[in-house]
Amino acid sequence: MNKTIKNKKGFYYTNDVWFSPAYQSLSNATRDLLQCMLTEFRRKHVKPPKSNRFSYEWIVTNNNEISFTEVDFKKLTGKCSSTYLKARNKLIEVGFIKLIYRGGFGIGDRAKYRIFVGTNLKANKERWRRYPDKSWAHEIPKPKEQLVGVKTQWKKGQSGRKTKATLQD
Repeated sequence: MNKTIKNKKGFYYTNDVWFSPAYQSLSNATRDLLQCMLTEFRRKHVKPPKSNRFSYEWIVTNNNEISFTEVDFKKLTGKCSSTYLKARNKLIEVGFIKLIYRGGFGIGDRAKYRIFVGTNLKANKERWRRYPDKSWAHEIPKPKEQLVGVKTQWKKGQSGRKTKATLQD
């Protein structure tokens, strides 16, 4: 998937997000990743029930399917893979995003996230509002175990040198 900057799309941060301890703790790269994920929203303009005929609101239709890959982030920002992983982990820790599906098990298998800002959720459902008191660091995915070559790796204390001399008198 080729990502380009969409100049017509964007996201407006309200002051309660901007001045929150969760947002203020983010680095520039982490803020870039959050902005990239927020521009992946697909919104639908709907008329809320029991309202006048001129009021409409936006609802997000793909919140549990937000995906912005490491490759896309590197192409767009020029930053490295470890920066993407640190930024993603920080967004999970402070409560802006939640990993729904891990991904990475084949071509086209992408990680999917849920975002807790800008989605018209009730204030008690937005995790980032509780950040200094509560952290979601336990939800950060651990690296996958390496299964290839485990039996042939050097064990602790082995050097690979032969213990007996091979030259004979």
